[in-house]
Amino acid sequence: MRRWICFIAALAAIAVPATVGAQGMPHEELSFDCSRCHQNADDRRDIEFDHSELEFELEGHHQVVGCARCHDLADFARADDRCATCHTDVHQGRLDPDCETCHSPGGWDVIDAYGAHARTAFQLLGAHTRLDCDACHQREIIAERSQLFSDCVDCHLADYEANESPNHVEYGFPTTCDECHTHISFYPASMSYHPGDFPIFSGTHAGEWGSCSDCHTEPGDFGEFSCLECHKHNEADMAEEHADVSYYYYDSYGCYGCHPTGTAPEDD
Repeated sequence: MRRWICFIAALAAIAVPATVGAQGMPHEELSFDCSRCHQNADDRRDIEFDHSELEFELEGHHQVVGCARCHDLADFARADDRCATCHTDVHQGRLDPDCETCHSPGGWDVIDAYGAHARTAFQLLGAHTRLDCDACHQREIIAERSQLFSDCVDCHLADYEANESPNHVEYGFPTTCDECHTHISFYPASMSYHPGDFPIFSGTHAGEWGSCSDCHTEPGDFGEFSCLECHKHNEADMAEEHADVSYYYYDSYGCYGCHPTGTAPEDD
């Protein structure tokens, strides 16, 4: 009987190595061999495990977090991969519970604003990608980050009012900046919008000019324009052609008065 008790004790010593320590084996259930994590038999605290074999790959700061921060040591299968399990939600439930929607495992300050906006109605393009979040999210509840406005003028009203070349306010330019400007820069502007009914992107004037100064010859005053810079008609010939027009006079404003849409006489 005594010999049998000694044999059982020897088996126990083999199953639980002495290096485990006085606390004994901390794992009650394991689905793999101890050597998968404890590759150094002399020091069980030296743990190496390739997390890339699992669905949750460790990146950034997660690589230096101890196993017990996420796993139940008694049963490693009991682990919660929800961000809120380990991280306090400073956004108080107002945003996506998946931190990776905005943040990177590299740290809370590493924010993927482009990715965060990808699923919203306001895409970050061009110069907007270089802005800090607080540059636009100014009038919001702290940490909420919901988009309360998205019109250009909400952020660029000061730019609109200060522009003198041309004066946007005086000439009634629209406050939808993207009608003329791109997301990359205010300059150059495409001027896809032209005040009034005079078309410069369609009809006979499309492609016939290169810059605003081709027609607006007075620097800084876009209310002034000249038709005669491009339409260098002979004044005598024009007088003869308009002999039956009692109110005709050889002047750009006279041209515009009869041809307000820039079309030929038969069309007007």
